[in-house]
Amino acid sequence: MLQEKTKKILLIVLFFVVFGLTRFLYLGPDEINPDGVNWHYRSQQFIVGLKTHDFLRTYQHYHPGVTLMWISGVAIEAYKQVTNINTYDRTNFLAFNFVAKASVVSAQLILTILIFWLLTKIIGFYKSFFTVLLFSLEPFFLGNSRMYHMDVLLTLFVFLALICMYLTFNKKSVVYALLTGLFIALSFLTKSIGLGTLVFAFFYSAYQIIKDRKNIKYLGLVTVTSIVMIFALFPALWVQPMFVLKNIISESERVGLKNGHPQIVLDEYTETADESFYPLVLLLKVSPFTLLGVVIFALLLLIDLTKRKLRFDLNSFTLMLFVFYIGYFVVMTIPAKKLDRYMLPEYPFLAIIAVFGFYKLRDFINKDKIYLGFTGAAAVAFIMLPMFTYYPYYFTYTSPLVGTPSQANHIIAQKPFGIGMVQLRDYIVKKYGEVSLGFYDTKPIKTIYPNSKVFDVRAYEPGEYDILVLGIGEDLPANMKDRPDVFFVKDSSIYINGLEYWRIYVEEDK
Repeated sequence: MLQEKTKKILLIVLFFVVFGLTRFLYLGPDEINPDGVNWHYRSQQFIVGLKTHDFLRTYQHYHPGVTLMWISGVAIEAYKQVTNINTYDRTNFLAFNFVAKASVVSAQLILTILIFWLLTKIIGFYKSFFTVLLFSLEPFFLGNSRMYHMDVLLTLFVFLALICMYLTFNKKSVVYALLTGLFIALSFLTKSIGLGTLVFAFFYSAYQIIKDRKNIKYLGLVTVTSIVMIFALFPALWVQPMFVLKNIISESERVGLKNGHPQIVLDEYTETADESFYPLVLLLKVSPFTLLGVVIFALLLLIDLTKRKLRFDLNSFTLMLFVFYIGYFVVMTIPAKKLDRYMLPEYPFLAIIAVFGFYKLRDFINKDKIYLGFTGAAAVAFIMLPMFTYYPYYFTYTSPLVGTPSQANHIIAQKPFGIGMVQLRDYIVKKYGEVSLGFYDTKPIKTIYPNSKVFDVRAYEPGEYDILVLGIGEDLPANMKDRPDVFFVKDSSIYINGLEYWRIYVEEDK
């Protein structure tokens, strides 16, 4: 008994160590994404709104990102109080960036441990442990978890809501109903798409009510708790609820449903990627190890079906997850705006199915040495190795199933998204000096470089800057093409994980 307890403690310690090493090291300078720059400003405004009781100011964006602003805004405010540094500038931005990102990563750790603890009540200790370990170490998920952004928070809140939803009806628990409502509220307060979890809760609860009318009280608790917590944690709703909610809905519709997003898919530019986009994303961005587990699960499930061994249980946790995540996948194909990170909420589901698949494989093979050798080798090759080879730029991960990173880039082109921005700045200063720069997206570089020397290439003529910097997938600006008086030539490049990530152009006579 003691040996088993010791083994579990060691596994938990191992998780904390691995989580910390893969998240906190080189966390500030690894990337400065343009959305993150915006959220630095929004988080400050959120705190100003709280301090001055100007509560409408806590509505900063249609997402609405309230959870992100609570987490990082409070952490940054504490940092300001301790250091007496109250304003951002290019000399201290990286410190603020680390504080913001570290606060979000710390919140992710707490939520992940909570997922593990709650999952043990459904699938046991070991399956729960390997599930959270697997999705936490998925390279693309890991890369996004290091960003100052909301998609990983959304993923964890949604998964927690689903776990608690199942436990509510499985254990007839008021406490889990209240927790379900809380996590649904936090999902919506992170990104507006999180409200879909409440819609799913209605349908799932309706099925449970059909079985037993007494279950209606749990639907009431979930609904009321969700609404109460949304209002309680979003101060803008205290003063102008209709204005804020109307704006969130209308902006979500305008930006998400109607407006597309620039992508290069199969080497062709598009702003409205078709239905093949997200299947390609899962092929490119999910590790072969997880995909293998999912395939094994599906094949062994099919074998059970042919042998008529499988009995469907509509109450089963797996079936509930399957319905929700397939629904999420289908719904996300509808909006014109499509991004690879919008598939992050699928990762916990893929991980748990993969773990079930590997457990089924163990029972199917019934030979521990062969099973452990096979799964161990696959885990080392496809999970552990990328932890070292892609460090710290896990965001650029692509599956070896589609070839090299450059080959994968022909399927769905990588976006710069501020990856390696500090590395780029240091390289430019060392090689060219503190010269004037032309960029497409100027927000990230302006946080760590003199603002007066950074120019938007779409708004300024080439003569305004000394060096043109193009990120991966970016073409020469329109005002530079077919200009006989302008001769910018590529002088050098910065490669990140096998990709020519940043290209630096200088005037030919220089």
